[in-house]
Amino acid sequence: MSRVTALSRLTAPALLIPALAWVALPSGAAAQESSPALEEAARRYREVRAMCADFEQVIEMRLLRRTISTAGRICQQRPNLFSMRFTDGNMVIADGEYVWAYYPTIDEEQVNRRPAASSPGGEDFIREFLEDPGTKYDAEEGGIEVVEGRDCRVVDLTPREGASFRRARLWVDVRSHVIRRLETHESGERIRTLTLSDIDLSSMPDPAVFVFEVPEGARVVGPRGPGIRPVLR
Repeated sequence: MSRVTALSRLTAPALLIPALAWVALPSGAAAQESSPALEEAARRYREVRAMCADFEQVIEMRLLRRTISTAGRICQQRPNLFSMRFTDGNMVIADGEYVWAYYPTIDEEQVNRRPAASSPGGEDFIREFLEDPGTKYDAEEGGIEVVEGRDCRVVDLTPREGASFRRARLWVDVRSHVIRRLETHESGERIRTLTLSDIDLSSMPDPAVFVFEVPEGARVVGPRGPGIRPVLR
């Protein structure tokens, strides 16, 4: 199988992963079902308006016996802005109205777009774990491990229904209560591990990181909107 074929099956879909939340846990029994580490993480993110971090992502494809490693920078700003830009030029941008996915390593002439309302939080990949976790997951804490020199509580999650993965593991910083690493087990024996570093919770991101400009010569695939006129070769 060629590198492009493997990437088209794995890298592009892998970018569209569940989400970074800035939402408080609900009161009552649902919140009590979540783990203490998850509750602290949700409270921590609720306190800040935005975040940015560097990331390293490793996708292990066990059926194909190969691994793809990527890196980049991620930013999020409440309520609905998100940016995941890879060093190889791939990107997923949520500008509040649309979610844009562009993978020039696969096809530099195509941009995928859909209304943000059709996938609320779907790309902001920590929000999925922190928004109402007690209603969506069975959680079990598994001790403390070190990630990037930081002590982290390990939390294993099993989704109750409707998730894009079979199970997940989070590493939540003991002191700062931020998620330092996450691991998801997905279909096709694919395991994704994403590690965050240089996490900035105090600065507002440059607004430009949440703006997507359709590259010249690229076509937009998805619902059209006012002012969106892709340039076709």
